[in-house]
Amino acid sequence: MVSAIVVNWNGKDYLPKCLDALLAQSPQPHEVLVVDNHSTDGSRELLAEQYPSVRVIDTGHNAGPCHARNVGAAAAAHELLLFLDNDVVLHPGCLQALLEHAAQHPQAAMVQARSLCGDDPDVVHYDGGDLHFLGTLVLRNWYRKRAEAEAPVGPVGAAIALCFLTRRSVYRDVGGFDENLFILYEDNEFSYKLRMRGHTVWCLPNALCTHLAGTAGLSVRGEGRYPGKRTYLHSRNRWYVLISCMRWRTFLLLMPAQLLYGVVYAAFGVRRGHLGDWLAGKWELLKLLPTAVRARRVAQRGRSVPDRELLVAAPVTLNPGLAEKGAAAALRRGLDRFFACYWSCVRRLCG
Repeated sequence: MVSAIVVNWNGKDYLPKCLDALLAQSPQPHEVLVVDNHSTDGSRELLAEQYPSVRVIDTGHNAGPCHARNVGAAAAAHELLLFLDNDVVLHPGCLQALLEHAAQHPQAAMVQARSLCGDDPDVVHYDGGDLHFLGTLVLRNWYRKRAEAEAPVGPVGAAIALCFLTRRSVYRDVGGFDENLFILYEDNEFSYKLRMRGHTVWCLPNALCTHLAGTAGLSVRGEGRYPGKRTYLHSRNRWYVLISCMRWRTFLLLMPAQLLYGVVYAAFGVRRGHLGDWLAGKWELLKLLPTAVRARRVAQRGRSVPDRELLVAAPVTLNPGLAEKGAAAALRRGLDRFFACYWSCVRRLCG
């Protein structure tokens, strides 16, 4: 039996499409919970009027999707949990495909649907990815035409949390999502914790959903403007994930490459007028250091797989239009080659 958990904050305009598609799935979820981060746009009123069968949980404040997912997992009645963001619309047969795959693969702790762009359904938006040793995700089939997208063969390195199936027992065992991240890099951290314990993560190209618009003021679609808030969260959360998930030996061995990447990203932020956002992220990270060290105790508990088997050094994923020509493109290629070479030199030594 399945509990579907929809994460919502001011998503009144998205919820009808999301819930109508969810309730039309065959089999239908045995219960549907909408965890609402205290929306102010009338979301809860709409749910009470149009979806009386849906259970609504008001968290009382907006503590981000990580908190909402943890609240939903704690309130759910069943072992299998389907998590959805409010701007995700399932295609027919999506839930059935996810359930069948989870049944066939007992070690599958996270099974993600392939998401298509809401403004162009012929383009893949998220298709899972891999954990780069820099702490970022190397996204598969990122903005690639669906007809040209390669189907993942076997498990992937990480999943994107906008639409995925998991088991509540495993979710609890790894401590759920780290609420200190609020949003951004929470997919990295959750996937990392699962895989270090020997669980597998999958993306199913035959389980489809449409990702409508993303998070206002944070998501970047196509060649859209890169928000300052994203610079802030990237500046803070990347290092938080590295501290909480990496073995200390790995962390120290990779420090030169991490610092180089940090300098390049800082320059990227300065170029876009985000120096203040980048500095604010670093200040918040300093304040969170004791919390990150405590979080690693939970993250490392039960670990059985070393970092050298989890991390990669593939070319870093950038948004379309960034560093694709001229000096910026040359710098990007040079950095990718350096990081790949560095990783090949230290990988065997990593814990």
